[in-house]
Amino acid sequence: MTVDVDICNRALVAIGWPGVIPSMTQDSEAAQTCNLVYAALRDELIRLAPWNCAKTMANLQFLTAVPGTPENPTIGTTTWQKQFPAPPWTYEYLLPIDLIRALYVVPQYPTGFSGGIPITTAVTGGIPTFWNGPPVRFNVAMDQPIYTTAAAPANMGQNYKVGDNIILAQPTGIDVPSILTVTSVGPSGSVTSVALYMRGSYSATPVGPQAQGSTTGGGTGATFNLTVTAGVDTKVLLTNQEFAILAYLKRVTDPNQWDSQFQEAMISALASRIALPLMKDLNLAEAKLKDANMRIGVARQGDGNEGLTINNVDPDWIRIRGIDYPLDYGWTPNMNAPFDWGMMLTM
Repeated sequence: MTVDVDICNRALVAIGWPGVIPSMTQDSEAAQTCNLVYAALRDELIRLAPWNCAKTMANLQFLTAVPGTPENPTIGTTTWQKQFPAPPWTYEYLLPIDLIRALYVVPQYPTGFSGGIPITTAVTGGIPTFWNGPPVRFNVAMDQPIYTTAAAPANMGQNYKVGDNIILAQPTGIDVPSILTVTSVGPSGSVTSVALYMRGSYSATPVGPQAQGSTTGGGTGATFNLTVTAGVDTKVLLTNQEFAILAYLKRVTDPNQWDSQFQEAMISALASRIALPLMKDLNLAEAKLKDANMRIGVARQGDGNEGLTINNVDPDWIRIRGIDYPLDYGWTPNMNAPFDWGMMLTM
C-alpha cells in the first residue's frame, strides 16, 4: 500500500538525499520541504494532462436559470441582475468541490428543454438519445450567489404527491425562487420531505418559512424553512445546456488510486521542487523537471487517445454552409486535438 510519505521518499532518493523520512510531519528539513509543496504540486500536476486516474463525470447541481426558461418562469428585468446567470449564458450550476479542471459538458440522454423546446446548439442530428454533436460551450467563473442548500417542511400542507415540484413564492421581482421536489408524503398528502430541484438565487437571505408560489400538482398550504448560503465566493459553471453533465479532473489524494504514469510524474515533479532547497543543485532540479514534463507529455497522448474520439474533418461543401465544428476539444483532449492543456511544469 502506497502512502504520501512513500512518494516523498522516492523523490528524495531521486535527488540523492541521504536517508528517508518516517512521516511528512517529522521535524526535519526534508519532511518540512516535502510537506510544504506536496499538496499544491499534486493538484497542479492533475491539471496538466487528461489522467485517466483522475477523470470522472457528475450531474451538476442546478443553481439558477434566466427568466423565460421552464425552470425559471419569472418575468425578467430590463438589465441583468446578479440573481441571473451572466450573459450570454442560460444556466448556472455549482461545481463539484473536488474539481481540479473542467473538461467538457454533455447533455443527458433526453436532451433539450424539459418543456419540449430543443436546444439546437446541442443537438445536431439523429435522435437525442444518440447525441454526437459539437462540444457544449461553457465557462467556469466565480460568483457570490445567495442560494438554498437544504429545505424542510414547516407546514406540511395537503394533497401533495411524490414527484410534485413546488415553486416557492418570489420574495422580490428580481429573485429566482427555489424549486423543491416532493420526495415523501404523509396522511392526506402532507409533505414530509423534499429535495432541491433548483437552488434559486436571491438578492437577500430569505427570512422565515417560505410559502408556495405554485406547484405542478394539486397540493396547497405547504411552507418551508430554508438553509441558505449567502454571498460566499463560489466556483460556478455557466452554460446553455439544461441538465448538464460535466466531465472533469478531480482531486485524487490517495496514491493507491494513481496509475503508475501519474506516480512517476509526481515523483519527478516533487524531486524537481525539492532538489534546489535541499541539495542546492539547480542542474539536478532542471533535470528532474524535464523528466516530469516528459511524463506529462506521454500522458497527454496516451490517456487522451484512450478516450472517445470523433472525426472533425468536415468536407468543404459542409463547412461553406456554416456547419463546422473544428474545435472539438470536448471529446478529444489530447495532443492531436486543439485542446490547450497549457504549459508544462516550470521552475
